[in-house]
Amino acid sequence: MKVNSKHLIISQAFLFLAFLLITFFFNRFAVDDFYFIGEINTKSFTQIYSNLYYKWHGRWTSNFLLVFFIQFYKIPLFLMLYNILTVGLLYLGITKLLKSINEFYNLGFNKKTVLTYSIIALSVLFFCTISANDTWLWYTSSIVYLWSIMAFFLGVRLFFIQQKKWFQSILFGISAIYIGGSNEPLTFIIILALLYLLFKKRNILLSSMGLGLITSAFLINYLSPGTLNRDSITPNLGLIDLVLYTGYSSVKFFFFSIHKTFIPALFLGFSFYLLGKKATLTIASFNPIKSLVQNIKLIVGVVIFNQLIVVYALGGLSPDRSGIASSIVITILLIRYLFLLGNHHKEKQNKLNIILILNVVVLIVFNAYYTNVHYNYAKAFDERTAYIFYSKNEIIKIKPLPNSGYIYSSEITADANHFKNLHLKSGLGIDRDVVLYDLRIK
Repeated sequence: MKVNSKHLIISQAFLFLAFLLITFFFNRFAVDDFYFIGEINTKSFTQIYSNLYYKWHGRWTSNFLLVFFIQFYKIPLFLMLYNILTVGLLYLGITKLLKSINEFYNLGFNKKTVLTYSIIALSVLFFCTISANDTWLWYTSSIVYLWSIMAFFLGVRLFFIQQKKWFQSILFGISAIYIGGSNEPLTFIIILALLYLLFKKRNILLSSMGLGLITSAFLINYLSPGTLNRDSITPNLGLIDLVLYTGYSSVKFFFFSIHKTFIPALFLGFSFYLLGKKATLTIASFNPIKSLVQNIKLIVGVVIFNQLIVVYALGGLSPDRSGIASSIVITILLIRYLFLLGNHHKEKQNKLNIILILNVVVLIVFNAYYTNVHYNYAKAFDERTAYIFYSKNEIIKIKPLPNSGYIYSSEITADANHFKNLHLKSGLGIDRDVVLYDLRIK
């Protein structure tokens, strides 16, 4: 029986969306989220926002959205609705970009194809994200990273639009400002890209506008009293330590979770290889080997630069979520290369539907497994929260949470004064200490 590749690709997209929606439903607040819930119950928007900017860090654009949205945390299924809004806007950004590229290069794809492949691109980005649980699912973190990615896609599409409308230019400006005021690594990479375009004398007006706005927004962030205070308490690394930490972080980024990230992304992105075969445009100058080497060099350079920025700023190993700027670059280059490779092999009748079938089967198993994991985690979280509220003990001892899968874990510690414990205590509005009690320890 012949299997239609179109139906398999649509199934692949549907299964990934199903995974996201199920995960969003079981998502729960964690760590810093509880801190901000506690703050919003006792302080005004202005007080919290000012405290962040003047005492902690200057991410003035993402801080605004963080404090704004958290005010609605009591709304039923707030976190799920927030996740849907966030990823929905991210999907919109990807769709707009692919539509602009389709029209710019006259590739000849219809609207349905663009919409479907935007979901595939979203799935590739998801699996190219190291530690997606704290970048995609954790409220406090996603405001910084996913919203800046969404802004990036909405902004970069203007470079593929010939006749720009006034509202598109305004959206470009807002996107540049948001990124500069929230995501420092992505800001530096975009600045380098814009300088390259100016050096090559391409899109001079748009590049100049973007460079001016994103740099100004970044300076408001970097020169804030909060950022300066935070920098003063982070250690300064010597040159050798800086090189070692950067090297280790880069190797960790590439290889420590490759079976969960880049390998699944490669298989899911295979659909773009088939899409390249269907494009009306044939790119004769494409050289598979040369392009592959160039892409690898660019990816390695971006990852090292990304890790160097974060290691230097923090004075230590970078958190996985800070590599999202590299993940964007890898996603774009991977999709582009697979598309061009398929276009290059257009005349070859390769029977590769087996890969699509494998993707669908694995996604079905993947969904079933993580639905169970996320259900068990959410159930344990809700039961634990209820126990905390109804407990009469002076010191509340709670059981460890199970594996949280792709949900950012809200686990605390056995130390009542640990910041995680204090955040949970503040967010739940209780006046007694809460500690982790591991029943396995006798």
